Amino acid sequence: MVITAASTVETVQGKFPQAIVEVVEFRDEQTIVLKPEFLVEVCAHLKKDLEYNLLETVTAVDWPERVPRFDVVYHLLSLPHRCFLRLKVRVGLRREDHPAVPSVTGIWPGANWYEREVFDLFGITFTNHPDLRRLLMPPEWTTHPLRKDYPLSGFELPEPYWGGQVPYDIDPGVGEYYQQTLRTLRP
Repeated sequence: MVITAASTVETVQGKFPQAIVEVVEFRDEQTIVLKPEFLVEVCAHLKKDLEYNLLETVTAVDWPERVPRFDVVYHLLSLPHRCFLRLKVRVGLRREDHPAVPSVTGIWPGANWYEREVFDLFGITFTNHPDLRRLLMPPEWTTHPLRKDYPLSGFELPEPYWGGQVPYDIDPGVGEYYQQTLRTLRP
């Protein structure tokens, strides 16, 4: 049996019709948008039965004007069949600080660091994750820098928590205005 991304979508639609929110095909790429509660079950089927044995990445997209606010995006690859599939899960109600998605580390152990990165930078928690803690930001950091409501110039913090913003020593080729730190602006 030849497995393609299109046949994968048909198989998932037939086996898990209650799990699918929508299916999108754009430029010959297939995307399945799933309900969060079915994510682990569908992923287990994709890996075991359809040989999507590589989780390329897990990331998120912030849509602050939309409810649900976040898309958690999974890029899967079937090496034996040479096909690519994208899964999305939409989470985040209004004013929900830490929306939750089930962890897929039990299916693809490599999801561990991807999920930690999404947790750190977007604030999305992964239930049943074996070690969900910050990966890039300091442990006591309270905000999530890849959310679109994060201040572009950062926060004014006392030393030593100045956020790693280093002053420019040289003119980067755009004039005197940019010889400053990222925290302070010169008039």
